[in-house]
Parts: sequence; structure tokens; C-alpha cells
Amino acid sequence: MDEYLRIAKLLEEGKIDPDEAGRLLEALEGESAGPAPVVGKGWLRARIERADLRVQVRADLDAPVIEEDGGLEARLEADGSDWKLSAGGGRRKFFGAFNLLDSRKALRLALPPGLALELQLGQGEVRIRGALPALRVQLGQGRLRFDRSDALDVRMGQGEVEGRVRVVEDRHRVQLGMGKVRLTLEPESDLRLKVNASLGEVKVSGRLQHEGKGPSVSYSGTVGEGRGELKVSAGMGDVEVKLP
Repeated sequence: MDEYLRIAKLLEEGKIDPDEAGRLLEALEGESAGPAPVVGKGWLRARIERADLRVQVRADLDAPVIEEDGGLEARLEADGSDWKLSAGGGRRKFFGAFNLLDSRKALRLALPPGLALELQLGQGEVRIRGALPALRVQLGQGRLRFDRSDALDVRMGQGEVEGRVRVVEDRHRVQLGMGKVRLTLEPESDLRLKVNASLGEVKVSGRLQHEGKGPSVSYSGTVGEGRGELKVSAGMGDVEVKLP
């Protein structure tokens, strides 16, 4: 059985939770496929158990700002050219990240242009407005929507991913255990593309080679000269990629 489909089935049967599914997805390809290091203004690295996160890129800022923490006791700390964000309020040790007895709290951040975002989130919805140089997300369960990123590394156990990406070099990926992926490639993109759904539907605009076998559906091809690489995979669910 395809490994992505195996993870999705374990998730559907309740044998693993979304956070465990995210870790299994991470183990399939390791850490090598993520966005290249960002030089410029560096990274904001955030680790949060459970929250709805709203991020806005603002041209008037030189450093990140917490606009609302929803009682999460969020804190920002500078680390050279990088930043760390921690949020500890409202944690429940017994139930962990998926305590459904509490409503999710809202966290609003504002980032200066050029600052990349790395996020580890157990459960929640993430909405990012504005362009990022790089986006790295590990999300157990929820939804991720972003306006645009020039580098992308997303691993999600269960949920939805939607956004626009500009790939011109290096390696990028989106891995989803169960749910939906909708990506749009920006016109400047130059990449080798591989899209796969172990059990589900794949829609890709443009001329790509179909590699379907059994319930698994795959497409692959090249946009431009193929300088970069993007892999999009879902264990159980639908994948849609719009080419320029």
C-alpha cells in the first residue's frame, strides 16, 4: 500500500491523531526538501499548540509585532536576524494540543516584508496575507491559506492547503495525509512538478504526463527549464494545481 494512503487510513480509522500523521509525513522524506535558507531579514519561528493564526505582511514594519494574543500569553524574542514566538497560555497537559473542550484562541501577527515564517501548530486555521520569501508549516489538523510564497514546505495531517507559490530554484513540497490541496503557480515559476493523490482526484491545468496506476493518480512535467522542484502529495483527498 502507498505510504501516504496508509497514513491517511490510519488517521481516518482513529489509530493516529493528526499530529502523529504530520510526524509520519515528515519521516517519509526527511528534512531535505524544505525551503532554502533565507538571508535578508531571516525567519520568525513559532510553535503553538492550538490557535487560529492571522498573519499580515506590513510595509511599515521593521520587526514583527503581536497585534492580538487572545490570552495565549504570546511572546516575541529576537535571536540574531531571526525571531522566536512562543505562546503558553491556556495549555492543558492532560488533553494536549487537541483539547476540544476549549475554543481555539485567536493570535494576530504583523510581519515586515522579507521575513520568512516557520510554524509548528497542533490544531487551528492559518491565514497569511501578503507575500513571504519562504513558508514552512507543520500542522496537525486545520486549514492553511496564504497569498504567496517564494519557497514552500508544508506537512499536514488532516485539513486543507490553499495558496500561490513562485518556484524558480531549490526543492519544495506539500504533503497532506487527508484533505484537499489547491495551489496556483505564479507566472515566473520554473520547475519540475510532480503531483500525486494515493486515493482521490488530481486536477492539473497544462500539459503534464499522467502516471495513474490503480487508485493512485500522478502527474509530472516541467514548467520552463525546470530549475526548481515541487512535489505535491495527498494520501486521501483531492489535489488541484493551476499552472501559469
